[in-house]
Amino acid sequence: MPADMCVPIPAPGEYLQLYFNEMVENDGFGLALDFSAAEFDELAQMTDLQVTGAEATEAGVAVHYTVSWEAFHACDDRTVGRENARVVRGTVDGCDWLFERAAPSAGRSTVDEF
Repeated sequence: MPADMCVPIPAPGEYLQLYFNEMVENDGFGLALDFSAAEFDELAQMTDLQVTGAEATEAGVAVHYTVSWEAFHACDDRTVGRENARVVRGTVDGCDWLFERAAPSAGRSTVDEF
């Protein structure tokens, strides 16, 4: 099981959505997020990730985000895409929030193609 990642709890009154958006942009929070899109379409590739909200309580924090993806289907000569909402939760540990690292997506092998 992957180790937890620590995120410092910001000062009171700080806008949490902006706080986590900046962390995503600076690669400081990506280990806790699920970037996979293959469960929606086997050809899907993630095109964007946006933090849409965050709420903190005394026990922890919930960070809401959307994953945008696209998949090109050559047989139909069309591109399909969608946005899907997700949430990741962290618990309070002293001056930090602890988030479980997202599980790595299972890779495909040549056996899967047959």
